[in-house]
Parts: sequence; C-alpha cells; structure tokens
Amino acid sequence: MYEKLNNLLILLCRTISTRKLYFTEHPKVKELSTDCIKQLREFCHEARLDKLFIGIVDGNLIFEGKNLVGPSIVGRQLILFAEKLHCGGFSFSDSTSIREFNSFLDLTIELKHPTESLKVSRELLLKKDIQSIEIAQHYLKPSGPTTRDQESIWHGQDSASSLQSPTLIYQALFDAVAQAHGDVAGGNDVDIDNTRSVSEYMLHFFTKAHFADLMQNIHYPDYDSYTVGHSVRVAALAVYIGHAFNWSEDTLLAVGAAGLLHDIGKCRTPDEILFKPGRLSKEEFQAIMDHSRVGAEILLAQKNSTPLDIAFAWGHHIRNDGSGYPHQPKWAVRHPFTSLLQICDVFEALTAVRPYKPILTPHMAYSIMLTDRGGFHPALLASFISTIGLYPPGNQVKISDGSEGFVTAVGDTIDRPHVRITSDQDGIELPKHEQYILNLSAQKNRGLHVEELILTGSQDGLLTA
Repeated sequence: MYEKLNNLLILLCRTISTRKLYFTEHPKVKELSTDCIKQLREFCHEARLDKLFIGIVDGNLIFEGKNLVGPSIVGRQLILFAEKLHCGGFSFSDSTSIREFNSFLDLTIELKHPTESLKVSRELLLKKDIQSIEIAQHYLKPSGPTTRDQESIWHGQDSASSLQSPTLIYQALFDAVAQAHGDVAGGNDVDIDNTRSVSEYMLHFFTKAHFADLMQNIHYPDYDSYTVGHSVRVAALAVYIGHAFNWSEDTLLAVGAAGLLHDIGKCRTPDEILFKPGRLSKEEFQAIMDHSRVGAEILLAQKNSTPLDIAFAWGHHIRNDGSGYPHQPKWAVRHPFTSLLQICDVFEALTAVRPYKPILTPHMAYSIMLTDRGGFHPALLASFISTIGLYPPGNQVKISDGSEGFVTAVGDTIDRPHVRITSDQDGIELPKHEQYILNLSAQKNRGLHVEELILTGSQDGLLTA
C-alpha cells in the first residue's frame, strides 16, 4: 500500500511542478492530472478510504503516523503551498473531479503570498469551487501525558533507505529544476537552498549506489520536458566526472547545484521558440542565445547564489578558444569547472532527443566534439571520454551473443564496459536474482562485444555500435 501511496504523491508533486511550467490545458499537464486522479481513486478504493488525508508536520508528509520519506523529498512545493495556506495537511476525496483538481493546481500558481489565516484559505478554496479537496489545521501535540503509540500517530519514522532509490533521486532533481524555472517565470525568487538540498541527495546517492541506476531514469523521450531533464542530466554528468576526479564533497555539491541551475535563463525564452521543430530565424536564434546572459542576471539577483552558479549560467556556451556566447572580454579567465560543464552540456544535447534533431550515439557525439577545433578544453574532453566511454553507464545495449542489459561501468577500454545482463540470448527477461554482471574487459569474455546500443527516441530503437 505504501509503495502505491508514494507513487501517487510523487506523481502529484510532479504534476504541480509541471503546472508551474505550462498552462492548465497543456497536453502534458492534462495527461498528468488525469493520471493523478485515476491513481487517487484506485488507492482510495484499495485502501477502503473515502478521503486520503496527507498531513504535514515539520516539513514532512505524513500518512497514518508514517513519515513518507520519499514524497517529502520531492514534495517541497506541496509543503510550501501548505505553508501559504496556514494548513497542516490536505484531504483528497475519492470523488475529486478533474475540474476541481485543475483549480487546485491553478491556485498553487496564483497564490503568490500567504493568506491571513486558515479560515481565509478555506474561504479561498470555496470561492474557487474546490469542495472535494479540504485543508486541515496544524497538528497539535496533546498537552497531557501520551503513550508511545499515541505519539507515533504523527511522529513514526520510516527507514531513510528510500533515499537510495534512483527513481526518487531523479524525481527530486527534476522537481527542483522545475520549481526554479517556475518560480522565475512567476516572478518569485529562486529557492537555491532547495536546489542545494537535492544536489546533496544526488551526491549521497553516488556514494551509496551506482551512477548507471540514476542515468537509467534520466533518458527521456518527450520534447516538452527536455529543458528540465537536460539540466538534471548535465548536473549528474558533471558530478559523476568530478567524483571520478576525486573532487571534495563540498566541490561536488557546488557543481551539482550550479549544474541544475545553469539553464535557468531559458524560463524566459518563449515556448514557441524553445520547442520549435524547424529552423530558427536569426531573431529566434538570438533569443535562444540570450538565455545565458539572462540566467546570469537572474542568479545575480538572488541573495544565496554563488559565483559558480553565476559562472555556469553565463559561461556554458563559451568555447575553449573564447568564442561562443555571450561575448567574453579578452581579460576574462574561465574556470575549469565551467569548461567541464560545457563539455557535459554539449554531449548531453547531442545524445538526447530534441524536437529539431535525431538522437546521436556517444561515438557520433565524440566524433563531432573531437573535430571541433577550439571548441573544448582538450585535456578535459579526453578525460571525459575515458570516464564515460563509448557506452555510458545507464545505457541499454545488446551483446553479440544476443543477450541484453544495462551498462554499469566503463571497462579497461572505452568500448568494453561492464554490463548487467537482464535478458538472455533468446530475449527472455531474467529475474533479478538471476541477472549478472558481464565484464567485457575480462579475458574470458574477449569473444563477446557490444553489438548494438538501444536508444529510446531513435527511429527503430537500435543503433549499431
């Protein structure tokens, strides 16, 4: 039951984030809203509930005395919304309609400042004709003696092991970037502290699990969210490379947070330009190029931004020879971290699906980057290629014997990675306990090789290695 509830609440928070980026009738918002209502009704039916009440205590989402660790991480926008309403939780009826749910989503955007009281907030919901979604008072701890069981109704804790979930980490990263873009678009300050928090989650995940597990969740096929997904993947790549370089934890934390915000200027680029499938006009291309300057100005206006945040936003399209955009004075010196982020940014753009270009394999991307004289820092590009390899961790591949799996790590050479085999030579999916790691760099496996790279978003799904 708790797994389904976690999935429902994570979906709810994702829907709020997406609504901050797009209008109510946008296909992506409509799809998520419909799915959210569907899952709400299914959960209430299975749990035999007329209403689903989610409490909020000390910045955490609570259900029946359990601290919902995962949803609390990605649910910051829901928690902040509750603070504006002076409420201690939300009650969603199993009869909540799409219309009411959309009105609720609209209110998360429209409510710029906190109301005067819970009473005023309830009146606001009624004015919006939202009757099946109710808001509750804050939890008050009993004044008299209480038993351990009574206290656990609100203060029970789940294990923090859910922090290691790659899906959860990706969702938290996506939500942080979406929130930042939505805040700027709505005329609000960027919650940079929140961005640093999720960057810290990502950093801890890298030390506890594998980069490949996270990157499997970051391959995205839809055009509408590629701007947000791009920032997440660039940040993950930069942290992964920095981790391989043995950078300090403080440095990795700063790089991750700055990477998540590097494209913040695009929130002020019109959607019709940002998602245009055809060739851009000179004026449209200028609007796209302007996002670096705009992003730096946005972050300069934030009291908690760092010089690295601003440098990443300003300099991620400046080439190694000083050309690119914005124009850089001759006396300016670019930080090596910005040079690395530029490499991650271009590699991600080349290897991801876009509305205006086909997906490219890493091999194709490297060919373009290596032949671009003056484009990249030579030593950093060489280190990037050797660290990521021809088959980056997280990518799905087909082996020459017919089996398939996901790359978990780069091998001794860039074309012979370690692969977790998930289906056998006949294409039959293996149970988790039967999956195994195939080290293509090992002498006993020299007769095998990666035959195809399976890429979501390519024309037929398979690209020959």
